[in-house]
Amino acid sequence: MDSKGQAENSPELPVLRIRAESELPEYKLAVDLDDMDRDILEMHQKDVFFSYVEMAEKWGVTAATIRNRIKRMKAAGVMDVVLVLNPYKIGYNTFSVIGLKIRSGADAEQVASALLSIPGVTNLVMVAGRFDFFVDYMCKNMDEYREFMTKTLWRIPNIANAESFLALDLYEPRFKVGVIR
Repeated sequence: MDSKGQAENSPELPVLRIRAESELPEYKLAVDLDDMDRDILEMHQKDVFFSYVEMAEKWGVTAATIRNRIKRMKAAGVMDVVLVLNPYKIGYNTFSVIGLKIRSGADAEQVASALLSIPGVTNLVMVAGRFDFFVDYMCKNMDEYREFMTKTLWRIPNIANAESFLALDLYEPRFKVGVIR
């Protein structure tokens, strides 16, 4: 063997470099969860107002232990409790998903920051494929929607193209992971 750990007289082989977790940003690093943490997360997905006392009895711990576990997972960014409103009931009857393509070489983080600062943008996802982002936008009526599409959106630098998908109806929003292993 030579100093590089390769057999002598063998051609140099390409090295496959596996990205280390330490190179990922903090918000993408997995957190160690035990079975109780997973059970708490699954219960929260079923019923955000589940009984801490009942969960504590199931695990043979105090309700304070369950409450502290939830606080720890919130602080670590594992979970957050979010209020979901029915947009129809508060007068927001117009919503769309907009596929955005940004200019080549543009700073995606700057575009994302600008989009997230707009009232009515309820979700933003960076994607691979024909678009760079999917934007969920909600407003009261078609006049507000037209204003957003013709003026507000195009004032953001580095947006090259937008394709809008106007929603015909909105169904119950959920983000469930299911069984957490």
